[in-house]
Amino acid sequence: MFEVELKFQIAKDQQDVLLKTLQRKNPSTLNLNAKYFDTDTFILSEKQISLRQRLENTTWVQTLKLPTAQQLQRTEFENELGDIEPTELNLDFYQTQKHFDKKALKLLKNIQMDLHIQFETQIKRSSTLFNFQKSQIEVSVDVGTIQHQDQTLEIFEIEFELKQGSIEDFISFILPRVKRYGLWLDTRSKAQCGFLLAQNNPDNPIKLQSQQSLNANKSPEQALKDIMNNGLQHLLPNSTAIASGNFCSEHVHQARVAIRRLRSALKTFSKWSNHIDPTWEEQLAQLFRQLGNRRDLDVIEEELLPQLKAAGAPDFELAQNKYENKTNLSAVFQSMQFNHLVLSLIQFINENTHAKSKESLKKKFEKEIKKLHQQITEDAQHYLDLSIDERHRTRKRLKRLRYSIEFVASIYDTDKVKKYLKALKPAQESLGQYNDLIVAEDFFKNMLEQEPKAWFAIGWLAARQQLLLEQNSQDLSHFSAAQPFWST
Repeated sequence: MFEVELKFQIAKDQQDVLLKTLQRKNPSTLNLNAKYFDTDTFILSEKQISLRQRLENTTWVQTLKLPTAQQLQRTEFENELGDIEPTELNLDFYQTQKHFDKKALKLLKNIQMDLHIQFETQIKRSSTLFNFQKSQIEVSVDVGTIQHQDQTLEIFEIEFELKQGSIEDFISFILPRVKRYGLWLDTRSKAQCGFLLAQNNPDNPIKLQSQQSLNANKSPEQALKDIMNNGLQHLLPNSTAIASGNFCSEHVHQARVAIRRLRSALKTFSKWSNHIDPTWEEQLAQLFRQLGNRRDLDVIEEELLPQLKAAGAPDFELAQNKYENKTNLSAVFQSMQFNHLVLSLIQFINENTHAKSKESLKKKFEKEIKKLHQQITEDAQHYLDLSIDERHRTRKRLKRLRYSIEFVASIYDTDKVKKYLKALKPAQESLGQYNDLIVAEDFFKNMLEQEPKAWFAIGWLAARQQLLLEQNSQDLSHFSAAQPFWST
């Protein structure tokens, strides 16, 4: 069956309040002591599969969870094992399950002899079933620990599970509680946290974008939902890392890329649905700007400073500490504003689609992409005469073109798409490098009063800009000559 649930962390000053509120509802309680299995090289963890045996009060239950294409759904298989603690795994059960993923079944057979207990959890769960509108929603608060050898991780989190009803009711139920208790969405499962602990890896994983697969026969609205889902799958693991405070510059970079991809999807494809909230794009833009300063500092410190030093720049201290706003960034992704936006997008993605279109998915896409392609080729004709802001606009158009194409590439000829993107890539990269120099120049100019040595950097950046401008123009001209893959 499908499990539809969302998990949140709770603001520390609201944890006791939430527990007392739940206690007034006379919740049922479960002591959940679980053993999680994997190979010593963590093959299941790498594939986002969890396999556990858990004592639920007096009954042992074996549960296997498999990932799905949807952000908040996992395929779950449960098998009751009785009241005696099992001494081994029972994998024969999965062979009798209809529609069980064949690749997962083959994997389990191949590694069965190598599966061992990697960590254990001791959790007290307090659960209450709410009837809301026309739906039933279970609310569970889990308090306890994850243990691996002598290492312990404290757990205090809340889960909402849709037992019956609609996604609209589900999100409407959650939203006021997000505001009341300072909840923030956490995509990490206990299994993921446990496996990180078992691997002695304190770092949250960095999530890269995954390839989009569309069905050309689907309606444009459903295609848009699939596209937005792909963008959220890219964003949420990275936003979780930042919200937790355990993140690095690559988490910030990937979060920015995911946000830009979502913005690109809304700008290019928003006409495909009548249920798009016009405020989503501006909210994503604001979020993107909030991450901007941190990312700019990362580029300056990690990419440009080594080049400046190699060119003979004198030693100087940056006017800003790039970690000074780390707490502020975590607060951005813990905020009500961000979580409201994400929950709204999740609702849109998972609502039933009834809209039909007389136009095919390809025709709808080509209408949008032709205009964008034409705008870029027109910019290429007089790029050197454009202002800095106009050049920045060209760069943003290139990025939107690339992301829009990546979203729909699966419904076109693979070789033609690759050839087109290959022609686009040099222009996007060189325009991106030019933009980094413009941002860095403003940064160093603001340092001059406190650090006159920054003049060296400003002069070096100005020289690099002139060289890159010529490269930008050449790369754009080359791209303008590329054959559009959608042409017949």
